[in-house]
Amino acid sequence: MKRIAALCTGLFFASAGNAQYQAVIHRSVSGAEAPVSVSGVYAIPGTTYILVNDISCEKSTLFLGKDVTLDLNGYTIKYADGQYEHIPNSGFEEGLAGWDLSKAPGTKLENTADVHVFLGEKLLSLQAGDEITSQYITLPVANRSYFAMCGVTGRYYHDMKEYPDDEMKVSVYVEDENGNEVRCMTKYGDGTMVSCPVEKKSPRLGGGFVYAHLTNIPAGKYRVRIKADTDCLVDEIDIRPAMDAGISIIENTTPLAHYDHVIRESYPPVMPAFYDYTEDFDTGWPLSSLPRVSGRGTITIKNGIIEGGVAGIQSWGIQSSAPDVKIILENVKFVTQGISSGAADMLWASVNNCRFEVDMPFLIQRHVNLCSVVIRGNQASEVTNSEFYGGQGCLSIKGKYSLVHDNLFVNDQWVTNHYSIMGTGDSSKIYNNRFEPKQGSGIYVARYTEVFNNLFRIETSAPTCEYGRGGYSTAAVRLGDYNALPGSPNASVGNRIHGNKIYITAKNYPDPEEFIPMSWGIYYSARGGENYVYENDITVNKTDTSSKVLTAAFYICGGPEYFGGQFYNNHITTNVPAAWIASKYGGASNSEIYNNTIFPLADARFKTFRIGSMGCDECVAKNVVFRSNTIVGQKFALAVTDQDHSFAVYWVLKIKVADTEGFPVKNADVTILDNRNAVTLKTKTDENGNLTVELPEYTVEGTKKKVSSPYTIAVGNIRKEVELDSNKEILIH
Repeated sequence: MKRIAALCTGLFFASAGNAQYQAVIHRSVSGAEAPVSVSGVYAIPGTTYILVNDISCEKSTLFLGKDVTLDLNGYTIKYADGQYEHIPNSGFEEGLAGWDLSKAPGTKLENTADVHVFLGEKLLSLQAGDEITSQYITLPVANRSYFAMCGVTGRYYHDMKEYPDDEMKVSVYVEDENGNEVRCMTKYGDGTMVSCPVEKKSPRLGGGFVYAHLTNIPAGKYRVRIKADTDCLVDEIDIRPAMDAGISIIENTTPLAHYDHVIRESYPPVMPAFYDYTEDFDTGWPLSSLPRVSGRGTITIKNGIIEGGVAGIQSWGIQSSAPDVKIILENVKFVTQGISSGAADMLWASVNNCRFEVDMPFLIQRHVNLCSVVIRGNQASEVTNSEFYGGQGCLSIKGKYSLVHDNLFVNDQWVTNHYSIMGTGDSSKIYNNRFEPKQGSGIYVARYTEVFNNLFRIETSAPTCEYGRGGYSTAAVRLGDYNALPGSPNASVGNRIHGNKIYITAKNYPDPEEFIPMSWGIYYSARGGENYVYENDITVNKTDTSSKVLTAAFYICGGPEYFGGQFYNNHITTNVPAAWIASKYGGASNSEIYNNTIFPLADARFKTFRIGSMGCDECVAKNVVFRSNTIVGQKFALAVTDQDHSFAVYWVLKIKVADTEGFPVKNADVTILDNRNAVTLKTKTDENGNLTVELPEYTVEGTKKKVSSPYTIAVGNIRKEVELDSNKEILIH
């Protein structure tokens, strides 16, 4: 638990000077308001409830009905606020103290930096058959859900031949104060299962937490026993209260809380909700003593603090399963902590002037849109003037036409693909935000989304659990659709990324040697439709240009067919090639890169763009076009691998024809010939004696390079040769 406390301290420091949530002074209750002094149900429509003191509960605290207002009145709601204990030395930061290793001859204490990044600085290496047993702790509340959990790093993907069959596996057992094994037969929405123990279970790719679900047990002393079914690396073994909420709004529960439910590969992923408050497990109907919130309505919550009382697991500050009830959060501060435990899980919301401090050091599994604030419904939501600190990702908002603006995002991302904003609904807008992650990336863009006037400050990431021995990327903006076909619902299409300021600081992490830090302004791995990246101001600083770090303003790798994006009118300041087209992640096709201006940082010398990645047959550029890209003070040049690429470089030639006295000659006959004396164009000047034409300098098809420059311009008896290696203007008279 030492690591979690240290992380919270860092989050408070990061927020200085950016406060938008404002503490309020307690006021007296007016005659029309209903005072709230204890936990419970508050559900009379049209009522304004107002707190008159701090409120806490050892489980979930308040249950609201629709069409109510809850004024926190400057007070704090605490949930999961019991006398909960954590297993001493749960993360092995104090070595092996407190653990019974008598049945674990293969046990070895390891440094995470040496073997596998995970939580803290230490973890435990076990061999198949090893069993370790914790000290006893007291579980103070009977007949509630606890998760007995075991963190497992998992293997690196490249080390497995038949994933998931050869992934690490553990079994999780719980014993009572007499040393007897606890066995729970638990009812879920799809039947009854043995929820404790769980045996021979693996994490999903990227590591995570295997857990046993404890239900219907008396209060008392319990301990955890972990058996390694394969060799494995384990960390942060504990028993924690699970599935609590500070404020609950329930239409239906989701009583699918077995470990097998949560790691299931499904869409949408399973997100347990209100398990302990389920009356009918087949229908998800809540307890009859609680309000079932259905139909259209609103709930307003304002002016106070919602805080988790313990580092739990799979818990929320506020949770709503009512799709037609809009949750309005105004001037609320959330302070939460725990594995897969965030601030808000809602379906429809308006969030304004809120602050989210979320210490979520890791997830049960990362293949789910679980982050600090999740707004999962289809209706348009808005998040504005708020601050987000921590979390494995800050915000996921799925409603079409949603708005996200004027916020600060300080992500602390240690799992893959959990961006500060983890995607939005179609046709949403993200603007006027600041993205300054402590670690991690900016935005993962979906479809028809407009991203503009944002500020990004992105750095390369330290090694992570999933990519501690390979290449790992951060990015300001990611567009990806994982090989979706044009016209498919998953295709990334119609996005517009413009007017943003992006600062990439690409610093090296020398250890381990196999780790390759990477960072990009725009990470473009989409192919299912056209997207537009324009008028952005991007600075890329590779702090040690001789290091193994990989970085660029544009990383274009959607695949060698279909669409490849348009990148134009961007200003890029850099000390490395401004773009990598057809990178090590994949090929690129039909990309158009034009009218960009590149400014060398600190007079650095480099090729303007980079194309291809050796050792990858599909990492080739197909039908890529470069038009009128200028590098200030240097000659445009490409660094191209010896692969089967096809691309072309074009420039604009402006011709002015004047007579001997300098007057323009309109309708003058102009013939343009390439370097083989073949006629490229015959035309006439306009009424001002001008002609503007775009011509290829050269084209490449596989091993064949066709160079067309220099060109000869013929006007009457006058012939003038032009080396077209940049945009040119010439006068003929």
